[in-house]
Amino acid sequence: MNAFSEFLKVLKRKYPNYLQLWEKSKTEFGKKWEQELSKNIELMFGSQKNRRWNLAIDGYAEFCTEALRSQIYFEKTGRYEATNYRQVRKLCYFSEDYMNKRYLPGQYLSHYVWPHHQRMLRGFRKMVKKLFTQPMENFCEVGVGCGMYSKTVLEDFPKIWGVGYDIRPFALKFTKKVVSRFGFEKRYKTKNINILKSLKEPQFDLVICQEVLEHLENPKDFIRGLYNLTKPGVYAYITAAINAGHTDHIYLYKSPNEVKEHILANSWSITSSQIESNYENKPIHQRPTIAGFFVNKPQINKASSRS
Repeated sequence: MNAFSEFLKVLKRKYPNYLQLWEKSKTEFGKKWEQELSKNIELMFGSQKNRRWNLAIDGYAEFCTEALRSQIYFEKTGRYEATNYRQVRKLCYFSEDYMNKRYLPGQYLSHYVWPHHQRMLRGFRKMVKKLFTQPMENFCEVGVGCGMYSKTVLEDFPKIWGVGYDIRPFALKFTKKVVSRFGFEKRYKTKNINILKSLKEPQFDLVICQEVLEHLENPKDFIRGLYNLTKPGVYAYITAAINAGHTDHIYLYKSPNEVKEHILANSWSITSSQIESNYENKPIHQRPTIAGFFVNKPQINKASSRS
């Protein structure tokens, strides 16, 4: 049985309005994508129709509905509803019902189903393999979300170990489940800490920060924290959502250039970038977009440091 096909039947019966993106991605990404998504469905939600399938599909539909509602608000007002972390902390991040039933399963499936999310994930995988021709020892992800990017690195680099940092307990618990279901628990651990306050010494070969900046009141300071976390000569991957309404989005980036300016202001060197959008028929200032940057922290010049 193809888990993807059966899962899709349930979605079609319950939420036919949300079927279009699944079919669009199936056409764009093909059989291997379908097989990979089937594997993810089986490991995360079960190999055949069951209660977990229904909960995951309900969560995905609610995640999409929330995104649409927030996007409509943004397009009408030109701003996000939330303005500070305090507003979303209780409503979203520390609500077990919100995180476990809607946000995390919805986000997990969206990495495959929303075409611009899947293109970003594919671009990330391709670029990491290109940059790291020599084996990496370790990596960290700051703001793990649903754990998709950590899981991807662990899949593609069989000897690497990693750490996931987040201040949202339910995100860490979900990520730990993802890593365990794929058999990577011995090579990955999660930590509930604020990197700006707790991490003093750089220690990783790759730092990932995927769609975190828009959730912050001051992303520029956070990018500085990522810079301090990274060893000289090492790469980081930093992305941000642009013009994309969601309940927990706080900082409004209006263009990829604004993200780029924040990165360059913190002494990074940009190696490559990728920009992907949804709803490409919308005006650019209302088009949900993701901007991703592979950045490098320059090597320390020993001669100048002695002078």
